[in-house]
Amino acid sequence: MPKYGRGLNKEIYLAVKSGEIATIFGIGEVRAFIKRKGWNAPDSYINVCLANAAAENHSLTYKKYFKSIGNGVYTIDTEH
Repeated sequence: MPKYGRGLNKEIYLAVKSGEIATIFGIGEVRAFIKRKGWNAPDSYINVCLANAAAENHSLTYKKYFKSIGNGVYTIDTEH
């Protein structure tokens, strides 16, 4: 069972789709979202989750929810 709802990246993706997080976001917006949810995720975990979910070469089985637009800023992957 995921530690953060349905899984942190999926929760972030759904929050962006619902408008709870801005379409273009970084760790600050994600940190505020996690705080509103009452979860306690370290910044290092958030950074790794975002980077892995945006990296095409991380893993073939890891879902690519986000697209990096540079300098720790992301948007959701429209192909997902």
